[in-house]
Amino acid sequence: MRSQLTRHVYRQLLAGRGFLQPCPPALLPGRCRCLSTTTLTTSPSPSPLTCAAPRPLQLVVRHPSRRTFFGVFKKPPRQLKEPDLEPGYDVLLKFGSMEHEGARLPAPGTLLVGLRRHIEFKKKSQKPLTPTQASLAASLTRHLVDTAPEGDEAGSLTLADLRLALEVATDPPKGSTEDHLELAELLYGEIRRRTQSLPDSADLCEHVEPAQESPADSSIHSDFSLYLTALAQYEAPVKAAELLSEHCAKLRGDKARYKEAKSLWPIVLQGLANEGLEEELLQTLEKATEAGVEFKPIVHEIMTTFFAERDRVQETKQWFKKPIFSKVSPTPETYAELVGFAVRNNEQQWIRPIFEGLISSDVPKATWDVILQWAVLAMDKGVEDIRQLINVMSTKRYSGNAKRRPAPDSTTIDLLIQAAIEKNDSYLAERFLSLGSELGIPQESSTYLLQMDYRLGAKDFGGADVIYQKLKTGEIQCWNNEHFPILNKYIRALCTEAEPDLEQIMDVTSELEHRHAVLEPETVVDLCMVLMRCEQHYEVIDTLALHTASYSLEERGEVRNAFVQYCLDKKTSTARVWDAYSLLRQFFPEMEAAERVQLMEAFFNRKRPDMACHIFGHMRAQGNTALRPTEEVYVMCLEGLGRYPDAESLRMVHNMLKMDATVQMSTKLYNALMVAYAAGDDAPAALQFWSDITNSAEGPTYNSLAAVFWVCEQLPWSGDKTAREIWRKMQRMDLEVPPAVFWSYCGALAGQGFLEEVKRLIRDMETSVGYAPAAMTLGVTYNALREYDKKEEFEAWAKDEFPDVWASLARRGVQVTLNGPKFKIQRPIEA
Repeated sequence: MRSQLTRHVYRQLLAGRGFLQPCPPALLPGRCRCLSTTTLTTSPSPSPLTCAAPRPLQLVVRHPSRRTFFGVFKKPPRQLKEPDLEPGYDVLLKFGSMEHEGARLPAPGTLLVGLRRHIEFKKKSQKPLTPTQASLAASLTRHLVDTAPEGDEAGSLTLADLRLALEVATDPPKGSTEDHLELAELLYGEIRRRTQSLPDSADLCEHVEPAQESPADSSIHSDFSLYLTALAQYEAPVKAAELLSEHCAKLRGDKARYKEAKSLWPIVLQGLANEGLEEELLQTLEKATEAGVEFKPIVHEIMTTFFAERDRVQETKQWFKKPIFSKVSPTPETYAELVGFAVRNNEQQWIRPIFEGLISSDVPKATWDVILQWAVLAMDKGVEDIRQLINVMSTKRYSGNAKRRPAPDSTTIDLLIQAAIEKNDSYLAERFLSLGSELGIPQESSTYLLQMDYRLGAKDFGGADVIYQKLKTGEIQCWNNEHFPILNKYIRALCTEAEPDLEQIMDVTSELEHRHAVLEPETVVDLCMVLMRCEQHYEVIDTLALHTASYSLEERGEVRNAFVQYCLDKKTSTARVWDAYSLLRQFFPEMEAAERVQLMEAFFNRKRPDMACHIFGHMRAQGNTALRPTEEVYVMCLEGLGRYPDAESLRMVHNMLKMDATVQMSTKLYNALMVAYAAGDDAPAALQFWSDITNSAEGPTYNSLAAVFWVCEQLPWSGDKTAREIWRKMQRMDLEVPPAVFWSYCGALAGQGFLEEVKRLIRDMETSVGYAPAAMTLGVTYNALREYDKKEEFEAWAKDEFPDVWASLARRGVQVTLNGPKFKIQRPIEA
């Protein structure tokens, strides 16, 4: 068999790449020891410092390939989930970020497409804009309007875009509505500007005859109606009332349009009622009446409900009894509000004849549903009584068309179940569900959701899971995501268990995430707290990344506050607190400075000054000046280092202070530095800050004196000299000496071994400073003494001179340290 190795060696030799060792590169010609003097290949002349012989390549040893099963079945690294942003929202976020940073904005076409996609998605999904989205949309709309070239309809927002955005902006959000109001005013202002410039339009229907009404005029009325709705429901109903009053005054001569304008008064009245503006509500109703608005059922509902919600008994009765225009009956919503009002205020007897009269009248099916609720809530009727009422409803003779006879349906059963849930009676709710089956009423998705609701209220997780599995498999069809709230409640209920079923929790959460649902803030809070306790950090990160990006600032604040409270909980381990803080820093950069300071103090209290100073460093690195540390925060951090010393952290904070041009040095800062360095056993460095204080225009404070005496206590050999000089100066100035300064001076002398002088000072306290020695005076002096025999001598003297004071000090206990026994006293040395 031919040797493959031999053939490989010959090929190397023929190529001039034999096994000769390369010459040293600095070897001069003529001194080369290479054996080969000729080459088989032509090469350029060698340089004076290069060997003429070819440099052989090293032999490449080919190792045989090996296969191993180790690592074949290893799981791939965990991939974090990306936030599921709504269409176009990424463009809004990018615009907001770049505008805030003053960076170059994306192309107008990109911004326009992003805004259109987002508004169209909101319209199609019937989801309201969050306050953050409304704020970004307002900023982007203003930018597009201001930068749009004249006459370029294709490359700018059209009138249809503005009207669609205004329609979306009138859908009220959860939380603050200030940004929605700003967006609505901006959109309506631009719509009004453009419609006034159209040749075939009029200014809000002015100078247009009824017969000449055009589609453009109808659109203008719709624009005004939407804008009025926005004002009424976004905390500006008074302004809406003024605009509507002016609008109606312009249309006095146009009956058709005046009639349309009159229909807008209930919108304003409802807005005033929602804001609780009673005086303005009554005045506006009077204006509306003068303008020809009849007291129709909707107005009757607004006024009766306003006083019923506030449990104003007499006013509720008066407004409910007020005759309605054309003797029409009140709305079912009014009767429903009346039931709740009567239960809260024990007025069941007052509403009883009202509902008994309804039973004998020709009322629509919606009112019959309220009658059944009244029987359950106010009259405390059971299933059999409700069955009889349903028979009365179904067999009652109705005048006119027999098709008007109401029949119970799934809505009837739903309302009965809701009444049972309101009474917190899950057994009654279950019986109403059985009643629906007996009557042959098929269960709708809403019935199943109510069933899951009352089972959760009864802690029947097995029964709730049965409904959930049907929702998961599609056996129960929910077309408009109406099951999202109850599934959020299901997750929260599972999280509140003493031993949460983590597998079931994650199953429900995954199902919602699969359907692109954004969890409610309360759900995210409970879920994250459970996952943190179970050490499921990746799941916490995924949950925050998926859901908090779509939250408003208020909703984000709710989650952030929960994490802050988790960190401040003393029962939480330090490692978990640091993990929670890391998540706060990553997902909530808007975390307020006060919250960061709270977390810093929490780590100091946990005796982790290194972690506390890391939080301080993160504040110092913030680009937002509102989040950067102030003089007060510097002082708090240095005082923390005074309680729990850490030399490396102190150097870091001091260097930050030196480089911070926004903070001016003051006596308080010098005091804090002196305390921190003294606590870190660097008394000489601490004493340098006393020189800075005495040379400053502000001068020392009593805290400065207490701190410098503490420094003198620690100074080797020379501390008493500095302390005596300061004390003599205080006596010459005839300064009042607070107890903290006096016992600090005693500690300074005791730390240098001058026991007799300290005894004399304490004995003459009442004469020199005006008060007797206390436990702190004796305790600080005893702790400052370094020698055992002097501690024993001072103890014997103090027991003899001040037995009661020493006894109170002894009750605090003694701890053994490297410097001998010391009393367990908290010595407050503040900046």
